[in-house]
Amino acid sequence: MTGSDTSPPIDPKRSASRRSSTKWLRYCAYGLGGTVLGLAGLIAVAGTGPVLRMATPMINEAVSAATDSEFALGRIEGSLWTRLILDQVTMDRATDGLHLDINDIEFDWSPSALLSGRLQINQISLATANVILPDGTAPETVEEEDEDSGGFAMPLAVSLDALELGEIAIVDPMTGNSFLYSLNGRAKVGTNLSATAFLDLQPRDGGTDQIKLDLDFDGPEQRLAAEINGALGREGLVMTLAGVDPASATDIKIALNGDGPANDWKGTIDLSAAGYASLASDIGVQLSSDVVAFTLEGALLAQERISEQLPASMDKEVALGIGGVFDQAEQTVSFDRISIAMADVLALSGTTELDLEDSLMTADLTADIDPAMSALLDGAVSWAELGLSVQANGNLSMPGVSLRVNGRDVKTPVSRIGDVALQADMAAPDDADEPLDATVAFSATGTDWEDPDLGAFLGAAQDMSFDARMSPDFADISIRNLALNTPDMTLRGQADLNEDLVVTTSNILADIRDLAIFGPISGLDLRGQGQVALPGLTWSEAHGLETGIEVSASQAGFGIADLDRIVGPEPRITGDVTLAPDLDLSVDVSAIDTAMIDGPLMLRITEAFEKLSLESTLDIASGAVPPDLGIEMAPAKLTADLEGDLTAPPGTFELSVPSLAVSGQEFSDIVLTSRMTWSEQAVLSLANKGNFTFANRPYEVGANLVLPEDALRVEQISLRGEHVALSGDIALPDYNIPMRGDVTLSNLDAEFLDQFGVSLVNGTVTADIALRPDGQRQSITANASAKGLRMASTDGTNPTMIEDVELTATIGNAFDVPEISAELDGRDIIAGSIAVGELALELDGGMDALAITLTSSGLYQGNVPISTDVAADLSLGDDIAVTANRLEAIIGDQTIALRKPLEFVLRENSRQQLDADLTVGTGHLVASLDQEAGQKSISGELHLNDFDLGPWGRISGFDGLSGTANLDASLRETRGKLPNAQVNGRISGITAKAVAGLKPYEMRLDIALEDGKLAGRASLGNGDVEALTAEGNVPLAISVLEQEFSPDLGAPVSARVRVNGEIAEFWPYVPAPDHQISGKIKLALDVAGTLDDVRWNGDVALANGRYENLEYGTILDQMTLEGTFDQAGLSIPSITATDGGKGTVNASVDLDLPDGGDMRYDVSADLRNVAVSRKDELQFWADVKASVTGSQSEADIQSTVSVLRGEVDLTLALPESVPTIEVQNLPDASQTETAEENEEDKDAFTGNLDVTVDIPGKLFVRGKGLDSEWGGRLEIAGTTDDPRITGQLSALRGQLDVIGKTFVIRDSQITFAGASPPDPMLDIEGVYTTEDLVVTAGFQGPSSDPELVLSSNPSLPEDEILSQVLFGKSQGSLSAVEAVQLASALNELSGGGSGLDVVGSIRRFIGADVLRVGGGEDGPEVKVGKYLTEGVYVGTKAGSTPGSSGVEVEIEVTPNISVTSETTEIDSKAGIQYRLDY
Repeated sequence: MTGSDTSPPIDPKRSASRRSSTKWLRYCAYGLGGTVLGLAGLIAVAGTGPVLRMATPMINEAVSAATDSEFALGRIEGSLWTRLILDQVTMDRATDGLHLDINDIEFDWSPSALLSGRLQINQISLATANVILPDGTAPETVEEEDEDSGGFAMPLAVSLDALELGEIAIVDPMTGNSFLYSLNGRAKVGTNLSATAFLDLQPRDGGTDQIKLDLDFDGPEQRLAAEINGALGREGLVMTLAGVDPASATDIKIALNGDGPANDWKGTIDLSAAGYASLASDIGVQLSSDVVAFTLEGALLAQERISEQLPASMDKEVALGIGGVFDQAEQTVSFDRISIAMADVLALSGTTELDLEDSLMTADLTADIDPAMSALLDGAVSWAELGLSVQANGNLSMPGVSLRVNGRDVKTPVSRIGDVALQADMAAPDDADEPLDATVAFSATGTDWEDPDLGAFLGAAQDMSFDARMSPDFADISIRNLALNTPDMTLRGQADLNEDLVVTTSNILADIRDLAIFGPISGLDLRGQGQVALPGLTWSEAHGLETGIEVSASQAGFGIADLDRIVGPEPRITGDVTLAPDLDLSVDVSAIDTAMIDGPLMLRITEAFEKLSLESTLDIASGAVPPDLGIEMAPAKLTADLEGDLTAPPGTFELSVPSLAVSGQEFSDIVLTSRMTWSEQAVLSLANKGNFTFANRPYEVGANLVLPEDALRVEQISLRGEHVALSGDIALPDYNIPMRGDVTLSNLDAEFLDQFGVSLVNGTVTADIALRPDGQRQSITANASAKGLRMASTDGTNPTMIEDVELTATIGNAFDVPEISAELDGRDIIAGSIAVGELALELDGGMDALAITLTSSGLYQGNVPISTDVAADLSLGDDIAVTANRLEAIIGDQTIALRKPLEFVLRENSRQQLDADLTVGTGHLVASLDQEAGQKSISGELHLNDFDLGPWGRISGFDGLSGTANLDASLRETRGKLPNAQVNGRISGITAKAVAGLKPYEMRLDIALEDGKLAGRASLGNGDVEALTAEGNVPLAISVLEQEFSPDLGAPVSARVRVNGEIAEFWPYVPAPDHQISGKIKLALDVAGTLDDVRWNGDVALANGRYENLEYGTILDQMTLEGTFDQAGLSIPSITATDGGKGTVNASVDLDLPDGGDMRYDVSADLRNVAVSRKDELQFWADVKASVTGSQSEADIQSTVSVLRGEVDLTLALPESVPTIEVQNLPDASQTETAEENEEDKDAFTGNLDVTVDIPGKLFVRGKGLDSEWGGRLEIAGTTDDPRITGQLSALRGQLDVIGKTFVIRDSQITFAGASPPDPMLDIEGVYTTEDLVVTAGFQGPSSDPELVLSSNPSLPEDEILSQVLFGKSQGSLSAVEAVQLASALNELSGGGSGLDVVGSIRRFIGADVLRVGGGEDGPEVKVGKYLTEGVYVGTKAGSTPGSSGVEVEIEVTPNISVTSETTEIDSKAGIQYRLDY
C-alpha cells in the first residue's frame, strides 16, 4: 500500500501551527483558571460582588501580562459563598490573532462541605464560548516541562456534579472552517483514589467529531471499568488542526471496553479508518507495585480502498502482537515483544526499551519478507530471500539508527541479481544542537542483465554510497561523497538541500573509464574515456530544475573511420538545461565542439510538452567528407529551424556548401533544403531539393516525401543536368511492400560517373525500372543498356572497353522468394589482354533452382582465340548447391573441360562437399573435399597428372619453356586428432630454348605433415648437376577444423639448404629479360634450435660472376664474393669485380640484426674508372667512393664522385617529334600536402646526404645541334626526400647549331643554389659572327622558366637579326619560302614552336627525317634525307650552283667512327670521320 493511501500528507508548517493552536488553548484555560483563582481570592477577602468588582482591574492586568494578551473580566454578580455569575470573559492577542469570548459563566458550590474534607462543586456552566484560533503567524515557543518531584495523593475528595458548556464555537482562520460543539460531564474522586468520570462531547452543527467517556475505578478493590466511544470526521476539528486535506482524509472511529482487576485487567479496542483499515484487538494490563505490564493481541484488516489495490494473495489480515512492561520506579518502558505478521508474506519481530527518565532508547527490529510480497509490485521485482533489520540506540528525540537490507536472487524487469545489500547508518548526536551524520551504502553483485547490451554497460557488480549531514531540525541537508560505481564507470557528486527538499547547490560528475561499455547499446565499436558533468544543479518547486551540462571524451573512437574523423578524439558539448515548474524544458547547447562540426543549438519544449522550438547553426569543417572518396569539401554550414506543435513541428533544414571537389572536379554553390510541413490531417511532407553547379553548369536534384497514414509516397524524384536525367515516383501502400512506381534514367553520360569513383571516360547508360504489385508479391522489371563505355587507363595500357551491353531482367516475388529471369548480351568487350567479341549470360529460375548459362568468344593477347561455354544450376535453399553440367574454356589450342559434372554442396548442417574432375590441356585435374557437419572431420585430395607446361608458356609469352608437371596432395583430419597431409610434386623435362643443349632439369617437392610435425624436401637438378637441395623439419600443431595454430614453442626445428651450380644454367628460367647473370654460386644454410629460439647460420660465395644490365649496358665482370650469415646478421667483407674493362669495383657489406633491436648496416664501395652507364644516349665513367650506414628508419649516405669522362647524346635522349602530353589537373595545395603526409606515413625512411660530385671536364653533351664540354662541382646535402644541391656547372667549350647556324658557347654556367625542388639558374650565351654582324643569343633565368635574349652588334631588331643569320641578307630581300622559314624561326625562338611550321609539316608529310631550306654564299639550298636504319643515313641535296646538288650516305660504324660518301654532278668523294672527346 502506498503512503498516500494510508497516511494523508501533513504539511509541516500546518502541523506546527496546530501545535501552537493547542498551546494557546491551554493559555485560554489558564485564563479561565486564573479567573477562578481570582474569585477564590476575593472570596477569601470578601465574597460579595462589589468587592470582587473592585479587584477586577488588578486581575485583568495580571492575566494580560501572563498571556501577552488583552484580558478582561466582565461584571461579577453574586457571592463566592453561594453562587457566582460572571457575564463575560474576553481575551485578544495581536501576535497570532487568538480571540476568546465566554459569556454567562455560573459557578455553584458548597463551601461547608470542606469541613468534612470534601470539595463539592454543584455546577459549572457557561452559555456560549467563541474561539478564533491563531492564524499561524506567531513564532513557535518551546514549553518548559515541569519536573514532578514526587508521587500524587488526594488531600480531599472532589465532586463535580454537573459540567455544562452549552455552546462552543471554534473558527479556524487558516482554512475558514467553523465548528460548534456542546460538552456535558461529571466527575468524582475520593481520597481512597476511587473515581468516576463521565464526559460527552457532541457536535451541534451536524459535524462528526464526538466522544463519550465513562470510567469507574474502585480504589480499594483496585478494579477498573472503562467504556470509551469516539469518532473523528474527515472534515472535523481534529483533522483540521492536524492539517489533513479533507479530500484525502477519512472518518475514524474508536471503541474501548474493559473491566477487571488492576493486576489482570482485560479489554478490547476497535479502531477503524473508513475505507482503509480496521483494527480489532484484545488488550491486557497487569499492575504490580510500580510495574505495569501490558499486552496487545489483534488483527489489522484492510478495507476496500486498500484491498482493491492489493493482489489476492495479500488480501488477508495482519496479526499484531505487543508485549511490554512499564517500570515506574526506573521510569522505563520495555517492549519485549513486537510482532507484525501476515501469513506467507511478512514476519517482523523486535524489541524496544525506553528510558523515560534519561530520555534514552534502544530498539532492534528484524523482518523476513516472503517472495509472495512481490505481488505488490505486480511481480516486476521478485526475490528468493529478503531480510531487513533496524537498530536504534540513543536519545529518544534523535537516536542513532542502523538499517540493513539483504536480498538474494533478486529479479527485476531488466536483470537478475545474485546478492543485494543496503546499509544505512546514522550516528546519535552527542548534543541536541549537533548536526546528524549518516552514511548509506548499496551494492549488487552477480548481476545478470536480460539485455546483454545493458550488461556490457553496467557490468556484473554495482555499488553506491554517500555521506549525509543534517541539521537537528532537518532544515539543512548536505550530501557528500556520493559515488556510484560500475566496473567501467564512476559517478561522483554532492548536493545541499533545505527543509523543503530544495536542492540549493549540487555537482554531479560521471567518469566513464572505457566507452566500449556503450558499444553494444550503440552498435559502435567504441573506445576511449568519457565524462559527463552537471555543474551547479539546483532544484526547487518554485523554480524547477536548472543545471549546466558538460559532455566530453578523450581518445575517443567509434570504430567507423569516418565517424572517428568527424567527431575526433576529444569531442565536447557544453550548455545549460532548465526544466521549469510548469515543465517548460529548455536545452541551450552553447557549443557542440567536435573535430569537424561545431556550433550552438537551442531547444525549447513548452506549454506542457505541446510546443517545440529548435534552432541550430552548425559549422561543418572541410574534412567531414571521407578522404577515401576523393571528395574535398569547403567548410559548410547546416541550419535547422523548427517551431510548432511538439508532435508536428514544421520547419526547414538547409545545408550550404560553397564548393566540393571530387577527383579533381569541382561542384560549387551547393544548397540542399528540406522543408517539413504538416497537413490539417497531420500528414508529414518533406519537400527536398538541391542545387549545385558542376563544370560551370547547374544541376538540380529533388524528391518529395509524403507520409500519410495509408501510404508512403516518394514523389517527383529527379536529378537533372547536362550529363544526367533521372526521374521517378515510388509509393508503398500501407507502408508495406509491394511497391508501385517507376524510375527512369533517360540519360547518363558515363563520364559523369568518373566523379564518383567509376572510372569511365566515355559512353552512355539508360535504364527503366518498373515496380509493380503482383497480388501481394513484388515484381521488378528492369531494362538497361550501355553503349560505348570506356574505362580510364591508370597504367598506360589500353583502356577497358565495353562497346554494347543490353540487360533485360524480371524479378518476381522480389522480396520473398525471388524468381529471376534475366538476359545480358555484351559485344566488343576489351579488358587488358582479353578481347571478348560476344558474351551472353542468362539466369532463369528461383533461388532454389537458378539455371545459369554463359557463353563468350574472343581473343587473348590479340592472337590467341578464347571461348567459354558454361551451364550451371544454383540452388539457394536449405542447402546451397552448385552443379556445373558444362564447363568448356578454350585458350588457343588448349582446352579446360569437365570430365563429369562439377558439384559443390554446402548443406544446412554445414557439411561441405566438392567433387571436380577436369581436363586441363594435356593434363588431368581431380579434386575432392568433404567436411562433415559440426566440423567432425575433413578430408580432401587434389591430383594433377601429365600437365604439359609448354603450350601454356607459349600462350603466356614464354615460348620455349617446357616441362611436365605432376602433383598429388591430400589432407585428413578428425576432431580431437592432429591432421595428416601430404604434398608430392614433380616437374620433369624442364628445358628452355636459351639452353637447348643442356640436359633437362627436374624439380621435386615432397612435404608431409604427421603427428604435428612438418617435414619437407625440395631439389632441382638434372642428374649431372644438383643445383638446389633443401630439407627441413618443423613442429606444426595446426588444426584445419578448429582453425587453430598452437605450436609447441619448445619443440626442435631443423632445416638444410644447399645451392651449388652455374647460375647461367638456370637463369633462363628466371623472368628477368633485362638482366643477365652468370657465375659459380655456392650457398649453405643450416637451421636448428626451437620455434621460440630459431638459430641459423650459413655461408655464400660467388666465383667468376658476371652481371649485365641490358638496358643501361652496365657490366660487372669477374665478380667474387664470400660471406657468412646467421641470425645476428650478414657479413661480406669483400666484393670485387671489374666493369669488363679497366674499371674495378671493391665493396663490403655488414648487416647487424640485434635480437629485439633495430637493424643496422654498413655498406662501403670503391669504384675506380668504372663505366657506370653504356647506353648510347648516356655514357660515363667515374671514380666513386661511397659509404652507407644506418638503420631501417635512417641512414647516413656519404659519397665522393669524380666523373672521368662522359657523353650525353641528345639525338637519342630526346625524341625526334613532340610527344603527346596527357594533361591532368594538378592537385591543389591541400591535396599535395595530404599526399606528402600519406607518403611520409607510408615510407618513414630518411637518408641524410653528404655527396660531392666533381666534374673536372670531359663531360660532353652532343646532338640536336649541340656539341659542348662541361665541368664543375656539385655538393648534395639534405635528405633523400628533399635533396639540396649547391654548386656550378660551366661550359668549357662548345657550339650550338640553331636555326641553321652555329653559335659558339662561351661564358656559360648552370648554378644550383640549394632550392627545393632543384631549379638551377641558367646563364648560357652563344655567339654567331659574320663579317658585318656579331649575334649573341642567351638563355637566362631559372630552368623552369628561362628567358631567351637575342642581341646583335650593331643593334638590329630580332627579325632582322634572324634574317641576316639565316639567309645572309636583309628581311626585305627574302623569297617567299625564306620568309616562311623566318617566321617559323621567330616562332621557335619565342617559345611557340608548336605553332605554324611549314617546313616541319612538309618534312613530316613526305616521311623524311631531314628537310632543310637554307641559303648562304652559294645561294639557296634544299636538303632531304632519311635514316634507313639506326646509324645509316641517305640524303639528297639541291642547290643553285654547280656541284651543290648530289647524294649523301653516312654509316656510323661506332659512336666515334663514321664512313661517309658524297656524289655530285661534278665528282664523288668518300671518307672516314673520327670524333674524339677530350
